Amino acid sequence: MNNYTHLSFLKTFTAIVLAIIGLNNTAATTVINVNQCTAFADSTTHMLLVSVPQSWFGSTVTASISSIDAQVLTIDGMELGEDNTFTFTDITGDKSWQVTCLDNNEETILYTLQFTFLPIVHLVGDFGNDYTSGTMVLAEPGKPASEVMTAQVKWRGQSTNTPDKHKRNYSIKFVNANGESQNRKLLDMRRDNHWILDAGQADMARVRNRVATELWLDMAHEPHYYDQAPDALSGVRGKMIEVFLGNEYRGIYALTEAMDRKQLQLVKHDTINNIFHGGLWKTNLFNDESGFRWARDFNNTRPDYYGFETKYPELDEVFPTSYEVLYDAIHTIALAEDYVTYNNVVDNHIDIPVAIDYTIFYLTLNALDNSAKNIYWLCYDRAVDSRLSIAVWDLDATAGGSWTPNNWRPPTVAYNSFRKPYNWVFLMFFHNRCKYRQQFLDRYDELRTTWLSVESLVNRYSTAIDRLIECGAATREQNRWNGDSDLYGHPLDFEDEKQYITEWFTNRMPLLDVWIHHHLCDVNNDGAVNAADISTIYDFIMNSTGTYSDMLDTNYDGVINAADITSIYDVLLNGD
Repeated sequence: MNNYTHLSFLKTFTAIVLAIIGLNNTAATTVINVNQCTAFADSTTHMLLVSVPQSWFGSTVTASISSIDAQVLTIDGMELGEDNTFTFTDITGDKSWQVTCLDNNEETILYTLQFTFLPIVHLVGDFGNDYTSGTMVLAEPGKPASEVMTAQVKWRGQSTNTPDKHKRNYSIKFVNANGESQNRKLLDMRRDNHWILDAGQADMARVRNRVATELWLDMAHEPHYYDQAPDALSGVRGKMIEVFLGNEYRGIYALTEAMDRKQLQLVKHDTINNIFHGGLWKTNLFNDESGFRWARDFNNTRPDYYGFETKYPELDEVFPTSYEVLYDAIHTIALAEDYVTYNNVVDNHIDIPVAIDYTIFYLTLNALDNSAKNIYWLCYDRAVDSRLSIAVWDLDATAGGSWTPNNWRPPTVAYNSFRKPYNWVFLMFFHNRCKYRQQFLDRYDELRTTWLSVESLVNRYSTAIDRLIECGAATREQNRWNGDSDLYGHPLDFEDEKQYITEWFTNRMPLLDVWIHHHLCDVNNDGAVNAADISTIYDFIMNSTGTYSDMLDTNYDGVINAADITSIYDVLLNGD
């Protein structure tokens, strides 16, 4: 048993404290503190939620109870001890205690007290598509709530930010009392003014984006300029938390860093001489440019280049911008139609080890929405080295997930469900004539024994989901969002989703091993390139026999035709 001495009352963490009854959505609610840990209240369900150390779970803890807006009469029908303490026995995520309070209006209110070991964020404000003034409070496990932090907050996202959506993502930019940018260090992550709350809106497990990003940070090569910038990260760090908006519980979120120049440690723009150094662009379209298949002329006065959003330097700071290094890479690779040319030019423009890792990462997670779009392309310092490297983003539609829950749990284990990347940079690693083909295969085999073993992958996702279950957040999320239209009415079931992800990797990875190693012209996957492969393509063209598979597209031009048969003839005649 842990015994805690009586602790004095906390100061209220907002400038205005309203009564429990009649609270509006922009008011902060604090009813009691447990060992100085703030109990945040949902005014609809009368749930109180406190973030405590994980060590409390599975234990019996005697804690001090201090009241702010109400007098605690009883907890589970028992009055507090003389020193205002109460003993919570056998604490678990699915256990709750009934707290009877007398509010400032002398009315008796019944609350349901629950514990979590996830941090809690409390946002206050009326937010929309534009940045609006608000406040944020952060409660870390076992610590008093932070000071009230002023911020500019807005909804964020594209498909997740349509008018019919309910569980919003948020972009938060901290400011000081004068409205100037204010850096904050949150949860052992970086110190910065810009932070993101990721709702995992369409993810039935709520953790896919966070887990996939952490996988990338663990498995991927450092960018080519790492010796010059050892603090560079090609993914954002984050922590799973629970969120209140005003007096409403909003559920499970990930609090993450933002992807920007600072995260990637790019060389700053020379504002004095207007010389471009570091560059950062995010792809938001699936087209020929984002696929490095064609390059139209650029316009440096535009905020984007055919789906590449300019992220650094931003146009409101440096105008006009410069797309030259990006255009040169896309244009050169797009024109490299033969593999001799490709082999000669690609490593002048692309960070090859990172590109190989990204291709393997994409294929492992079936990240169909990240083949051409949802990628950050970056240049460390174009004045020294024009190579583009890669940073990851927006990975919720992975590991059997879908960005449209009406296409819930798409098929994943049949060979015709595998898709080679649309982007030519990644696609070329599949061709035997690519000089990096063997390096790609060796790296895949290496990762399959470490970060990408079935055991490692399953454990990574299961552990993340189990944490949500253990602390009770999974049940609270189900109670709040189960069957919502954001999920197309699907039920949230975290145990079931964990089992699905386990089966997904268990079934997928052995098939992926065979598929990645197969010869591109072995279209019937019998282990040999011969006339039978020609017959398979011919039958498909003439009779539409069988199901479409991009394994039939041997020259990767997006269609199945005579050119694919010619590719097989070349292998038979020339041996490659």
